[in-house]
Amino acid sequence: MRIIPITGVILLCSHVHAASGIDSASWEYLVKPGDSLWTFADQHLSSPAYVPRLQKLNHIADPYRLSHGSRIKVPYLWVKQQPSTAQIEEFSGEISAHDASGKSLPISKDMCYPKGVQFQTGNDAMLRLRFADGSTLLLNANTNAQLQNEIYYPSTGSARTEIRLDKGNAGSSVIPNILMPGRYQIRTPSAVTTVRGTEFRVSAETMDSTATEVLRGKVKVNGNKQGQVDVPAGFGSLTSSSARPTPPEALPAAPDLSTLPSTSSFNPPLLQWQADQLAVAYRVKLRGPGAQGQQLVERTVTGPQLYAALPENGNYQLSARARNAHGLEGYDSSRTFTLKAFPQPPLLQASDGVQEIRGNTFSLILDASPARPVQWQLARSTDFASIIQQRTLTETDSTIELPDKGQWYWRVARLDASGQAGPYSETQAVNVRGLFATLRHSVPSLLARRYPVNAASYTLTLSDQADMKTVRYRNSRSLPAWPLAQLPHGKYFARLEVSGDHGYQAVETVEEIHLR
Repeated sequence: MRIIPITGVILLCSHVHAASGIDSASWEYLVKPGDSLWTFADQHLSSPAYVPRLQKLNHIADPYRLSHGSRIKVPYLWVKQQPSTAQIEEFSGEISAHDASGKSLPISKDMCYPKGVQFQTGNDAMLRLRFADGSTLLLNANTNAQLQNEIYYPSTGSARTEIRLDKGNAGSSVIPNILMPGRYQIRTPSAVTTVRGTEFRVSAETMDSTATEVLRGKVKVNGNKQGQVDVPAGFGSLTSSSARPTPPEALPAAPDLSTLPSTSSFNPPLLQWQADQLAVAYRVKLRGPGAQGQQLVERTVTGPQLYAALPENGNYQLSARARNAHGLEGYDSSRTFTLKAFPQPPLLQASDGVQEIRGNTFSLILDASPARPVQWQLARSTDFASIIQQRTLTETDSTIELPDKGQWYWRVARLDASGQAGPYSETQAVNVRGLFATLRHSVPSLLARRYPVNAASYTLTLSDQADMKTVRYRNSRSLPAWPLAQLPHGKYFARLEVSGDHGYQAVETVEEIHLR
C-alpha cells in the first residue's frame, strides 16, 4: 500500500485552495503500456497526493492497472510546473526594462526575463518577446506592460502566461497545444482577455477602455465588473470599467496598398493609398532596410498617407491597418518599395525655361569636384530612352559640345562613393540655333527639382556656414527657381526645404555652391 505523507496532504489542500477558480482546463493523457496512476504521478504530477483524486475523477477501479489506449483527464493545475522566462526575439527603438523591485535591466536577446519584469517602449519602438511554448507578444510603440506570471509545464510543452497591459497596444500569437491547451491572458485596467491558441491584439489607450481584436481563433473577454463575451476571428469588442463588453463587431478590412510606388527617388517617399470610407485613422509601421528589417516607424495617421524621412537607399516595407470610429483596428496590409533618393541631385545654375544658344557650345556651372563628381547626360527626348552623350564632370565649370542643331535635353545626378548615380535633376532644355538667329530671352536661375506633392512650397536658405546659423538669404516660392540676379553672389552653403499637403516636409542636404 502506498503511504501519502500527512504534510503532503496539508500542502495539497493549501495549494488547491489558493488555485481554486483560476482555471478549469484539463489535459487528456493517452495511457501507454506499463502505466499506473503512481508511475504517471511520479512523472507528470506535482505531488503524489493527487492520485486518489485523479482515480476518483476518472472512475478508475485499480490505480495499478490502466487500460492501454484509454485516456486520463488531468486538471492542469495538478501537472508538474516550473518557473519560466521570456526572451527578446526582436526589438528596435528606445526600450527599457525593470524588475519587480524597480531595478533597471539590460535589453538583450541573450537575457531571460522572469515574471515581474516591466517593459516600456518609446516612440516608433517595438519589442517582440518569445515564451517557452513558442508563443509571442509584440509590444508596439508607447506601450507599458508587465510579465505577471510565467509557468511552463514540461510534460506537455505548454505554458501559462499572464501579462498586465497598463497602456498601449500589444499583439499576441499564441501557439495551440493539442496535449494541453496553453493558457494565455492579458489584463488591462478595464478587462481580461483569455485565449488558448490564437492571434489577437489588445489595446488600452486609456485606463477606462480596452479594445480586443481577434485575427485567428477565438478569445474570451471579461469585463472587470460585469459580463463576458466570446469574440471569434475577424471581430472585435470594446470594454470599459463601467460597462459590459460590447457584442462582437466585424473588424475593418485590410487597406488597399496597391497604389504605393514601387520605387521612390524622393525622401520622404510619398506613401499614399486608397482611403477606406469607414476608417477614421490608420496604424502604420515601416521596416527596413537590410537583412534584419528593423522597425523604423510606428504611428497613427488620420489620412491614408505616411511621409517619413528614411535614412538610406534600400528596400522598405510598409504595413497599415484601418481603425474604425469605435476604435477597433482591422487586418494589416503590407507592401514593399525601394528608396533611391541618395545622393541627392545638385542645384543647377541654368535657364528657367528653354535655353537658346548660337553655335554648338554651351557652359555648365555645377557644384562638382573630384570628391563630389556629377554624371551629365544628353538626349533628344525627355524620357532619355536613347542617351547621346554621358560624361562624368569633376569641375565647377564645364564646356559642352552639342552634336547638332535643334533642341536637346540634359540632366545631372550626383555619384556616390561606388560610382552609382543618385536621382537626376529636373530635365533642362537647350535649343541650338544658327549663328545669326534671334534668341529668346531666358532667366538665369538657381534651380532645384520639383517634388510631386500638391500645394508645394520651396524654401531656399543661403548661409556663410555649414551649420546654417547665419542666414544671408531665405526665400520661399511655389516653383523651385530663384533668379540669380536676386541672389547674393559668392560662395554659400545652400539648403532646400520642401513642404506640401497633409504635412509633407522634406529637407535636401546642405551643399556649397558658388553663385555668379
